[in-house]
Amino acid sequence: MRHGSGGLEGSLLGRERELALLEGFVRPTGDRPALLVRGEPGMGKTTLIEATIRRAKSAGTTVLQARGYESEARLPFAALHQLLRPVLQEAETLPGRQRSALRAAFAMEAEDVPPDRMLVGLAALTLLSELGEQRPALLVVDDVQWVDRASQDAIGFLGRRLRGEPVAVLTGTRGSTPASFGGDFAELDVEPLSAEAAGELLDLQPVTLARTVRRRLLNQTRGNPLAIIELAEVARDEDGTQFRPGGLFPLTERLERIFAVRLAELPRATRNLLLLMSTADGFEWPMVVAAMPGGLPDDALLPAERAQLLHRSDLGPYFRHPLIRSTLYHTASLEERRAAHQTVAQALEESPDRRAWHLAAAASGPDEDLAVMLAEVGERAGRRGAPSEALAAMERSAELTPDATARARRLARAAQFALFNDRPDKVEQYAATAAALTDAPDVRDQLPAEVGWAVSNTGRQDAAMELLIAASRAAAERTPQSAVGVLGVAASAAFHSGRREHREQIRQALAQVTAQIDDPPLLLWIEASTDFLAARERIRQEAERSITEESTEYLSRLMLGAAAGIADLPAEGIELLGSILEPERNAALSGSNSSFLTFYGHACLDAGKWPKAEAIADYSIAISLDLNPGLSTAMGQSLKAMLAALRGRVDEARTLAQRAMAAADPQSRIIGVRCGRALGLAAAAEGDHDAAYDHFRGLFTHAGEPLHDHHSYYALADLTAAAIPAGQAKQAETVLAVAASDLAQRPTPRLDLLMSTARALLAHSDADAERHFRAALANPEGDRWPYERARARLAHGQWLRRQQRIKPARTELTAALNVFEHLGAAPWAERARVELRAAGVVQTSTNRASLTSQLTAQELQIVRLAGQGLTNKEIGERLFLSHRTVGSHLYRIFPKLNITTRAQLHAFVEADPT
Repeated sequence: MRHGSGGLEGSLLGRERELALLEGFVRPTGDRPALLVRGEPGMGKTTLIEATIRRAKSAGTTVLQARGYESEARLPFAALHQLLRPVLQEAETLPGRQRSALRAAFAMEAEDVPPDRMLVGLAALTLLSELGEQRPALLVVDDVQWVDRASQDAIGFLGRRLRGEPVAVLTGTRGSTPASFGGDFAELDVEPLSAEAAGELLDLQPVTLARTVRRRLLNQTRGNPLAIIELAEVARDEDGTQFRPGGLFPLTERLERIFAVRLAELPRATRNLLLLMSTADGFEWPMVVAAMPGGLPDDALLPAERAQLLHRSDLGPYFRHPLIRSTLYHTASLEERRAAHQTVAQALEESPDRRAWHLAAAASGPDEDLAVMLAEVGERAGRRGAPSEALAAMERSAELTPDATARARRLARAAQFALFNDRPDKVEQYAATAAALTDAPDVRDQLPAEVGWAVSNTGRQDAAMELLIAASRAAAERTPQSAVGVLGVAASAAFHSGRREHREQIRQALAQVTAQIDDPPLLLWIEASTDFLAARERIRQEAERSITEESTEYLSRLMLGAAAGIADLPAEGIELLGSILEPERNAALSGSNSSFLTFYGHACLDAGKWPKAEAIADYSIAISLDLNPGLSTAMGQSLKAMLAALRGRVDEARTLAQRAMAAADPQSRIIGVRCGRALGLAAAAEGDHDAAYDHFRGLFTHAGEPLHDHHSYYALADLTAAAIPAGQAKQAETVLAVAASDLAQRPTPRLDLLMSTARALLAHSDADAERHFRAALANPEGDRWPYERARARLAHGQWLRRQQRIKPARTELTAALNVFEHLGAAPWAERARVELRAAGVVQTSTNRASLTSQLTAQELQIVRLAGQGLTNKEIGERLFLSHRTVGSHLYRIFPKLNITTRAQLHAFVEADPT
């Protein structure tokens, strides 16, 4: 032995804090379900994880393990398969859709369409939840920096949903936190050893060092356990030459040089075998050994073991530290590495994806046969629901393609995978390169919409519009349908930007092709995003037809529902979008349509279905965090911020609004306007009229024009109500005058209600105020927006009371209070009560608050689904939760609703359908 206690025991010196924290993962309780341990090379991260595994096993906890390997980083779901392989036989008991999704992800069966990533994660969650029912389980994934992206996403999904389960996730990495882990994993940074612990570790090494050399070694190793152990071995020169100041390499590089020297001392045959091991790390090594004529001699690797470069376990030999493997691979010559990859590839004839990647690593130049092979690898990864791995394969395929046009087509396909993988930078890069390589129509027509969508998703709406409008005009004469498809993407960018110039550009481009296209849902979606006032009646008619004709296909309902929500047709939007997106009516949502959930949620908000709106907001945020955090998450947060403000939860509203605005580019004005209104409502709820006015006025330019072309106008009544006590009535009049001119002749009933309310508040005579209040409340269609209608009634009641018209004031104020209490708009309900007391009404509480106000949004969803008779497993599949989590929620729900049996839930839902 060359190293005394330089292994596991020595590396745990001074790690009491870390071990105490990790102790919580020995017997998972669900309170702290996910932890990421991070440490620089040699800091002892893996040693700590291994110690935790030993303790967990001794405590009777089931441990499932996986490790990231460089050779598997581009193989879809490789790490998740490692993790679940011991329990995969139990997957046969999963619900059908989950079982199929998991089997397709693991290439155990084929599906016509790629498995939804949310369903793959849900299948793993269900499997592990059921395992936890037998005894606690610990999932361990080390070297996450080399775990394939599809598995990282699945592990992140689990980490977000295991709270309350007797299952925990322990991960380790040398790198940064994976994006899919987000802020859901607690993090433990393995810091350098204290000076005292470092000295103790050095004392354990079988060398005696001069005092000066010892001091310099400890100073230069900076508390890194591996560095202390390895550098002590080379510190035998008594004059300390190795540790004199000046000209020192970084610590990791010094360790690599030490390992390189030790490797160079080995026999050539041993080094060649170790190079094969470093090339075929993980599960490929046994296949390589099996392909060796006569197998691997028992003593073939003995010199490496004696040099403390390899260890052995029941599973075979492994490098003592990953730095040894990487040093060996990168110090080999290019030709030696190519030869090793060729040898490994020959041993992997039965594993075409692994074989293709090794052949690609051995390639010396373009090779069409290999390019075809890698393109097939990419398509297989795409069919397994792993766009990141598909992207990597298609990118390498394009690099190896000799023909320019064929390369362009493969880059265009790579751009599609990059779009699915939320990599707009790659979409733009591949599209630009492909366009420069060929003018083939199939490539030329495909790319603009993809690039525009990608750019829009980053929030850069101005750049997206410039690209998309130019592309639609170029395609108009050649392929009108393609041009309209591009404009459909442009409409989304215009909706997010809210710029009048963008609306006009789309209208002009659409005029070139409208007569040649028969696709009402797509055309109406475009018109809704650009001029919903003009298109509103046509949207209503087409929406009513689609609601009646249940055969209307999915995408048409999606576009029409979104268009109805934009066009102030909340009931139609709820019916169309709810029929396909509502978890209470359908099985698990396809994650790719998660962005449309906020259209559904805002329609529910407008229609006064606030518990439903909040449940949809939570649902949208959860899904977007699993799939494509960014603009979609910000949209969900802005919806939830509005709801929190309306209900008087002002701190929550401000936090959500600030998060949403921080995540969104300012060019996505829809986020800024919605969050600005939420912040204004939060200030109004606290009675801070000056702050409320500032927020509402910020939704309009200095000249009074809307910052977002139509969403700013929804704050007209809010702005006016805050402006008057803030002494800013003149400014409100300026904004209202611009709105009246802009919306002349064609306001929706909702906008008419808001403008009439604002005019009444600003009226200079009692007669004008009376006239405008009557106009605000005259149209019965205003009941479609119960909160805004109740605000108008509250304002009218306040005005009537000041006019000493007490009886009609009481009528209006009572009607407003009833709505506010029903909605849960606590600040405005209290104002109505104050006004009623001033009007002589002592008993103001109507006790109309629903019992559902005691439930969280997710609990309300569970109640409704359980009330329909769904089992816990079925509810879990709808909401992407484990059945144990559903059961825990129901256990807490029953006392809140004063019920004792599940059978009572149906009656409760029927009686209280809020």
